[in-house]
Amino acid sequence: MPDERFRKSERLRRRRDFLKVYAEGARYSSRLFTIFARANDQPVSRLGITVSRKIGKAVRRNRAKRLIREVFRKNKARLPRPLDLVVNVKEAIREADYRTVEAEFLRLIERMSRDLRDRKPAPSRGSADEPSGTAQGAMLTIELTAGHLRRWRLLPSLTAAL
Repeated sequence: MPDERFRKSERLRRRRDFLKVYAEGARYSSRLFTIFARANDQPVSRLGITVSRKIGKAVRRNRAKRLIREVFRKNKARLPRPLDLVVNVKEAIREADYRTVEAEFLRLIERMSRDLRDRKPAPSRGSADEPSGTAQGAMLTIELTAGHLRRWRLLPSLTAAL
């Protein structure tokens, strides 16, 4: 029997993890929710859920999160490979029952699987003609107050202008 627990290691908790999925992941929409999916380098798939106040008061928002978590927990073995998933819940989930949510989730997982199968490997970031520093972009470090450092990666086009 597959492991159907929802462990701490299977949760997206940090803001930067959510932002990375939004920025680098693929988007799959349905009537009930939108899923952002990004391949991860960890041994397990991870789930993050966002529910706005448009859904209703805390009781309704918590019910929506419980439904999504339960569907993920029961069906995580069907994911094609370890993924980071962020589910943005839509207002239509208020009237949905478990079977409807599960059917939509499985339909989107099938689309994800098909896309991952059909996707060609991404081209390499740099070529043999360019030094790796310019292809990857330069790192800019600025010291802020109280000794905090911020780092930004400059785009190759900006690096060439410097």
